[in-house]
Amino acid sequence: MKRFKFLKNKYKAELLIDTGTYRDIPYYFFESELHDTDFYEIIFFSKGNGILELDQQRIEISDHTVIFISPFQKRKWFLDKTKIECSFLFFQDSFLSDFFSDKLFTFRLQYFYNKTKPLSIKVSDDFFSQLENIIGELLAEIKTFRSDSDHLIRALLYAVLIKLNRAYASHYLLCCETENNSTAFMFKEILQKQVRRTRNIDYYARQLGISRVTLNKCIKKQFGVTVSEMVNEFILFEIKSLLCYTRLNVNEISYRLEFSQANHLTRFFKAQTGTSPKEFRNAYQNGSSVI
Repeated sequence: MKRFKFLKNKYKAELLIDTGTYRDIPYYFFESELHDTDFYEIIFFSKGNGILELDQQRIEISDHTVIFISPFQKRKWFLDKTKIECSFLFFQDSFLSDFFSDKLFTFRLQYFYNKTKPLSIKVSDDFFSQLENIIGELLAEIKTFRSDSDHLIRALLYAVLIKLNRAYASHYLLCCETENNSTAFMFKEILQKQVRRTRNIDYYARQLGISRVTLNKCIKKQFGVTVSEMVNEFILFEIKSLLCYTRLNVNEISYRLEFSQANHLTRFFKAQTGTSPKEFRNAYQNGSSVI
C-alpha cells in the first residue's frame, strides 16, 4: 500500500501546513489504488463527481462537498479527474500542538477520528465561498512567508477548523463544544492509540485518574454515547478495517486485537453489525456499501 508523507521543505522555510487548488497540487493521488498519508487533509470540492472510499465509507462527491481525512486513514478514489475543481488543506498535528498549549485540539474536532458519522459534509454556496476566501488568504501568506507568518497562518487555520466543526456538529446533531470536558477528548486520544491492545474500561479510567462512573458521564455529555458504546465503535472499526484492507483471517484478526478466541470476535461482530466477518468481507469485495 502506498503511503504519502508530508513535504516539510516544499517552501523556503520548513512548514507543516500546505494549501492550494488542484492546479497548485496536480500530483495529488486521486487514484483507485489503496493508499494513505501521515497528515490531516481537508478537501473542498467546488465541482465534484464520483465516489471516495474512505475507511469503509463510500462518500459521494458532488459540488460543495468537504471531505475530512485523518492521518493513516485508508482510501480509494473513483472519479473523473478532468471534471473536478477543488482546494486542499494539509497539515501535521505538530503544526498546532507545538505552538499552542492545547495538545488535544484535533481530537476536539468532531470530523477527525469519527468512527460512526460520514467524514464529509455538503455546505451552502455562501459558506463554501467563505472557506475558499480563507484558503486563499492562507495560500497567499504561505507564498509570501515572513517572520510573523506562522502566527497568521495558524489563526487562519484555526478559523477554518472551528467554522467547519460548528457546521459539521450542527449537520450531524453533535456537540460542537471544543473548550470544556478535556477528559472526554483525552479519552478519545488514548482510545485511538490503544484500542487494539485493550478494551478494558477500568484501564482507561485509571489512565485518566478518574472513576469509571465519572468517565462515563464525561463521554455521554460530549459524544452522546456511553463509554462501552464508544469502545465498541472503535474496536468494530478496527475489525472492519482489517477485514477490508488485509488478508488476515478471523483467527489472526482475533489475535491481533486481543480477543481471547476467534468465536468471541465473531459473536461481537455479529451482535454489532448483524452479519458475520466472512459475510462482511465478501460484501466489501463484491463492491457493496459497508458504511
